[in-house]
Amino acid sequence: MVIDAWTGDREMALRLVYTRGQEGGGAPTGLAMGGPLPPKTARQQANGLSVLTLDRGYPADIAERAPWLLLGAKTVSYAINMAALRHAESQGMDDVIFTAGDGSVLEGPTSTVVIADGRTLRTVPPSHGILPGTTQIALFRAAEAADWTVKVEPLSMDDLYAADSVWLVSSIRRIAQVHSINGRTLTTSADLHREITELYEGQY
Repeated sequence: MVIDAWTGDREMALRLVYTRGQEGGGAPTGLAMGGPLPPKTARQQANGLSVLTLDRGYPADIAERAPWLLLGAKTVSYAINMAALRHAESQGMDDVIFTAGDGSVLEGPTSTVVIADGRTLRTVPPSHGILPGTTQIALFRAAEAADWTVKVEPLSMDDLYAADSVWLVSSIRRIAQVHSINGRTLTTSADLHREITELYEGQY
């Protein structure tokens, strides 16, 4: 219904929310909300991202040792994630990559970290307390079909600095290339970025 009623640009952001309903026994309620893409989305897709790393304050294996923390759950509160993005913007950065207490890579506040080493794409396992990324999963599926190797394994900051390219991928912004982390310029390739973007977009 939302898509049929949409009269805006060619692309839209569609958010689906499903709640348990009113506290105390209300019926479950589903919401579908459509809206325009954020104005900065196209700019970040075209120009790439400057990223700040922030320590999320727990070790990479805490999700396995303390599953009750629900670190990989998408809860109704995005307070920490939004606070991290506001902090990054106050420092002149576009986005954030969270790190664990041991310095290993986790995820972005609203995105998944993906890197390329040659013809291999790598990302962090959900066992590190991160939310599995639907965009990352779709990208890996397309990459495998195109004879890329894909790996889900721990990543360090050294891996990011040494990679052929680093991306933050998400459902609305899709494939955004990272051009710097903490002010340090990364290796980027317009051809590689175009190939990865086309792999993902080609599925749709």
